[in-house]
This record gives sequence, C-alpha cells and structure tokens, in this order.
Amino acid sequence: HRSLPWDDSFETEADDGVRAVFYGLGSDGTVGANKNSVKIVGESTPLAAQGYFVYDSRKAGAVTVSHLRFSPRPIRSSYLVRRASFVACHQFHFLERMDVLELAAPGAIFLLNSPYGPDDVWERLPREVQRAILERELRFFAIDARGVAEAAGPGGRINTARQAGFF
Repeated sequence: HRSLPWDDSFETEADDGVRAVFYGLGSDGTVGANKNSVKIVGESTPLAAQGYFVYDSRKAGAVTVSHLRFSPRPIRSSYLVRRASFVACHQFHFLERMDVLELAAPGAIFLLNSPYGPDDVWERLPREVQRAILERELRFFAIDARGVAEAAGPGGRINTARQAGFF
C-alpha cells in the first residue's frame, strides 16, 4: 500500500504539436500512406515526426490504427496517442463498430472518408457519433476519397486523396 494514486488524464505533451490517429482497414493503404506522411514531414520540414502502427499480424481485413506525432521540439513520447488533435476514419462502417472518436481531444479535427455527400452525411452518422462531435466541439470534415481519386486520374488511388485531406 505504498503506491501513489495514478492520474490517467495527466499530459506531458505540449499543445503546439500535432497528435493524429487514423483508423483504417488492413490492405486499404492507410498504414503505408501514414508511414509516407511521417517520412515526408520528418525529412522535409523542421518538425520532429513519430509514427506507431497497430495492426493484426494477418493485416489484410483487420482494423489498423496509426498514431502519428509532429512537433517543433524533439519527441520523447514512447506511447500511443491518447488525446488526438486530428482523427481520421477511412472506413465509414467503423462508426457502427467502434468508438473512433474515443481519442479525440476537445476541438480536434475529425476527417471521415464517406460515400455520402455534404447534404446526407450528417444524417447517416450514428447518433453517438453526432453527440460526440457536438459535445467535444469537433471540426468535422467528410471526403469521398474514392470519388475524388476517380475524378482526378487513373486507378482511383484513394490514399492520395486521404493523405491530402490530412495535410
């Protein structure tokens, strides 16, 4: 009985960095695109960059979660993002299966890959997601990455559209 109480809400990270979490599906290119983003930012800007990637050993078809950090100072965090300033969900059906906004900090950006347009997307969101967006005052953006990729060029490479949405 000599342990100190643990405060799980205690944060040591400064607010001037970016803490991002991306939910994807194995083989949808989310992890590869995020590894590229870490490399681009780390090599092409003065920011420090870090990425942790969580995925099943089967990878294909399983949920992937990418945890990215960018900071003007060295990053000394050796743990997953717990309070994200940016959350992306690359699979619309995840909204019914998991709490993708669990790690979203108040005022964070939420980017959703959605097959629904701006007039329909809000009504298609589960009520719990709508409530979380409103309660946390999230900045909500939706992109039809497939539609953008198909309109922009050959092959329908949706990762390029999703990565551009992040940047």
